Amino acid sequence: MVRAVSVATATLDGRAAVLRIDRNKVSFPMQYGSIIQNGARGFGRNAVVLIGFSILYAIVLGLLVLADLRLTEVPTPSAGVVGLICLIKLLQVAVHLVGNLALINGGLMAARGQTFKFGQLFSETRQLFNLLGLHVFAAVAIFLGLLAFGIPGIYLSVGYWFAAFVLVDRKVAFLDAMSGARRMVTPHWFDVAVLLLVIGVISAVGVFAFGVGLFATVPLAVCIGASGYLQLGHSN
Repeated sequence: MVRAVSVATATLDGRAAVLRIDRNKVSFPMQYGSIIQNGARGFGRNAVVLIGFSILYAIVLGLLVLADLRLTEVPTPSAGVVGLICLIKLLQVAVHLVGNLALINGGLMAARGQTFKFGQLFSETRQLFNLLGLHVFAAVAIFLGLLAFGIPGIYLSVGYWFAAFVLVDRKVAFLDAMSGARRMVTPHWFDVAVLLLVIGVISAVGVFAFGVGLFATVPLAVCIGASGYLQLGHSN
């Protein structure tokens, strides 16, 4: 009888432990302090590379935009000018995608405690078209969600925020990255929304320094976002 009671008690204790673990997993709170600290440390270790890349990215993209504006001012553009305008617009998209990939890759490496060189930022450029598909499909999904009374669009805008990190980190197709990010974020949606507000504020701080501060605050925000992604992925 005593043994039976002991077994029953152990079984109940085991089930209670499982319930406690599951409950803790579902309600796992994001540790904002450690996320920001880890991201800031990673950025500090690679500040020269990340800020240098941000400046170069802004210069190249700025020159392309300037050339586009000058060409569109031509009163009666020839076929050659129209073709050149189209080429410049394609280059703008390519530079934007490469810049995103480089910053996300750098943010992930920095958040993992790595120190890297400038060239290593471009190690994931083969994901260029994958990232393009992600941007297009996510934008369409969020837009349709906003048209459907707004709430689905707000939910997806947060749910898909880590999709690019999933794509670069796990090297999956963009549809898998979108679904994976949504599954990762959904149980912690409000926590992630708060983190994104913090990241947005950090990015916006650079505007107050005549925009020059963005060269530092934007890559810093990406590093913090990567730190949040790694912590959320570990909890899941």
